[in-house]
Amino acid sequence: MNSIKINGKDRNLKNFLLNLFNSGIRVVKPNLILDKYLKIQKKVLLVNTNQNKYIKYKNIEKIYILCIGKASVETAETINKIFKNSDLKIQEGIVVSNKENFRKVKNFKCFSSGHPLPNASGIKASQYIIKSLGSTKENDLVLILISGGGSSLLPLPAQDISLKDKISINKKLIESGAIIDEINTVRKHLSQIKGGNLLKYCFPSKVHSLVLSDVVGDDLSSISSGLTVPDNTTFRDAKRILKKYGIWKNSPKSIIRHLKDGILRKKPETPKKTNKIFKNSKNTLIGSNIKCLNEIKNECNKLNVNCIIWKYNIEGDVKKVARDFARNIASFKKKKPIILISGGESTVKIKGTGTGGRNQELALHFINYIKKD
Repeated sequence: MNSIKINGKDRNLKNFLLNLFNSGIRVVKPNLILDKYLKIQKKVLLVNTNQNKYIKYKNIEKIYILCIGKASVETAETINKIFKNSDLKIQEGIVVSNKENFRKVKNFKCFSSGHPLPNASGIKASQYIIKSLGSTKENDLVLILISGGGSSLLPLPAQDISLKDKISINKKLIESGAIIDEINTVRKHLSQIKGGNLLKYCFPSKVHSLVLSDVVGDDLSSISSGLTVPDNTTFRDAKRILKKYGIWKNSPKSIIRHLKDGILRKKPETPKKTNKIFKNSKNTLIGSNIKCLNEIKNECNKLNVNCIIWKYNIEGDVKKVARDFARNIASFKKKKPIILISGGESTVKIKGTGTGGRNQELALHFINYIKKD
């Protein structure tokens, strides 16, 4: 099948599906959405909190901007456009991106960091950030723009854990089949800045984070391991997850020791919601998988094409997801053709040395199950 009939006209199927995909991407592209969330009126910065209600930041002495994640370069370039010719000036801007998306941005100190595994460049970026935030004062504003990949791109292991050991445990977790919330629970308890700890370095300044979600359910405490969000997980949770996936006994000794010390309260827990560091901090979700899926469905509706969102929150082993998807197709009774869309994050337990990604593997498993059915 190379074509699809839309409103009586034949359309190339591949191009049609690609256009639908891009329509979903557009609603979360920083260069297309940031100006809906950030506005400047003279010397006042207004931040949209999603209900077209704006928080007004007045009498700000200095503005610091951190752009962290795989979309950080585009985010920083858009920030420059918003602040250009305004009465507000950026005291310091910092970008931390993966190497594939990296390029230098005017007015920003830029770092190319490691993803999906952390590296020494990421350590340097993290150290630079906390040194910069250390100079902030009560009447300053720290604007943090977070997108996918921040957990890996911004590593700063606890002082008793080496980068080598941090990389080792991250690799084991990624290859184990653990879901992202579980991986980030462990990450938060091995870090100096994750799990809300970043705010320790800029309190009592005002902090507002604008977040592009890359996790199922849009839990702000999990996105980029919750740099500016209270954490409700514990050292005990981190140990339980490592045991669940058979990693605990083979973990580096420094990590086992650190988590045991945390459980015994020899190490401070991640900050919880009553901690004073969250007093002047706010978070706004500006993009998510849900928004992408809803936009694709809206595009289909405009074209009178039947569209079903199968699931917003796919999680779990990629083979099981493909099998469930294939089995569910028989229950869809709408008039054909039907566009089936879904979102989430499947997992793969690495067993060999093959190349590819989770979506590719899902598609291949799906084809096999459809043939059998």
